Amino acid sequence: MYDILETEISFEILKKIVDECKKIKIGLIGGWATYSFVNDNYKKAFGIEYLRSRDIDIFVDSKDTLKFRKIIEKLGFEKSAYYFRYELIYDREEKKFIKKNVANKKQIYNLIYVFLDVFSNKKSKLDAWIIEELSKAKLKVVSSIPLVDIKTLLKLKSFSLFEREKLDKELKDGCDLYALLMYSEEKIILSQKIKKAIEKIMKRNDLCEFIAENVLKDMLKVGIVKATLRSILRKDD
Repeated sequence: MYDILETEISFEILKKIVDECKKIKIGLIGGWATYSFVNDNYKKAFGIEYLRSRDIDIFVDSKDTLKFRKIIEKLGFEKSAYYFRYELIYDREEKKFIKKNVANKKQIYNLIYVFLDVFSNKKSKLDAWIIEELSKAKLKVVSSIPLVDIKTLLKLKSFSLFEREKLDKELKDGCDLYALLMYSEEKIILSQKIKKAIEKIMKRNDLCEFIAENVLKDMLKVGIVKATLRSILRKDD
């Protein structure tokens, strides 16, 4: 779905952040969290990795935000367009990270932007997107990577599915929601928000086609996507 080099660089940066944050409370949310929850079972089913992500979304407990800020500054992150977003810029030609002032003189197609979106549970001295629900989130470690619990992740994914302005983000959220429901080993309880998100996917042929092509690897399996989601809703009734 995304450029291979983009996702490889994003994953390497993600691992560096996790390695530096061993003594503070963080948890992945978003696409990389989905990848971590489902990848093992997905590989068993298809023989390949689940969809990798491009952006890094991370929850930082408000008590640890100052420590986290020092860590991302050390790694070279700079403020981006949104108040909660930080970025690294990689030059494809020079094969190294560069600063904003240098990037401004480069051709955009030669640059890879690694966006780090920071979320927290309370306001602090670190600019972050505040979601109070994250105060209740539990953490689970998968392959040495801390993740928010799947209940919280599904809530956030369901919320995102209704809030996304960019189609590519909405399509990826649809894939992630489907994958979490199908390939995670975690026990899942369907909230009303999750049910509404499932119903939205079922009503949107473009979403179902994208899931069939990118998750099930066969666009002709649109019917299977819809039937599976319908079955999940019926089991919960």
